[in-house]
Amino acid sequence: MKKALSTLALGALAASSSSAAEIIVASNITTSTTWTANNTYNIQTQIYVEPGATLTIQAGTIIASDTNIGGSIAVARGAQIFVLGESGNPVIFTSKADVATWTNGDPKTGTWREAANEWGNITIMGDAYIAENAVPTNSASPNGSNYANMGGRQPPAGSTIAQYGGGNDDDDSGTLNYMSLRYGGKVIGLNDELNGVALGGIGRGTDIDFVEIMNNVDDGIEIWGGTV
Repeated sequence: MKKALSTLALGALAASSSSAAEIIVASNITTSTTWTANNTYNIQTQIYVEPGATLTIQAGTIIASDTNIGGSIAVARGAQIFVLGESGNPVIFTSKADVATWTNGDPKTGTWREAANEWGNITIMGDAYIAENAVPTNSASPNGSNYANMGGRQPPAGSTIAQYGGGNDDDDSGTLNYMSLRYGGKVIGLNDELNGVALGGIGRGTDIDFVEIMNNVDDGIEIWGGTV
């Protein structure tokens, strides 16, 4: 069984209700952090879990981002995410517009809507082998020196934080277990969108089980290379 690294509290307390506090998430995760089910989390922009850091999310945690601002999570090469949902108590990523249909904060009471594109997605980038020759220095066959730039990401100029690929097919980028993604995705430009879950060069050490994507603007799950 995998265990996350040590944890630090995240963010600033932005608002509270009788049952949970809302944590505004507006900057990259640079130290290992745990999100807990007694809070809700509101992602404001493209958030990266940076190399060396781990994001752990407890069962039953709700991540409800402001509608239509594009909050999303990208896990960089060398970082990990542990979404530790359980049967009957999943981790839910959604929008405030969805939560507004819930009765007493219970996601099981939500009203389905014909909607999407209300927040971003989950992107995970690993260092397993990929076959990618869009980059001029790459080989068209799997090669440990190949890398690619993840679509839908807009990193700072000169940054490699949105790149994936390498020579480690045993890459362990973490765990996605009993996770529900609702009303997400984002259109960045022509042929450049955020899928529900985007996996680039993820290795076989990563565990993915029981993932639901509902009403995403682009693909549900898209995979580029790797061995997961």
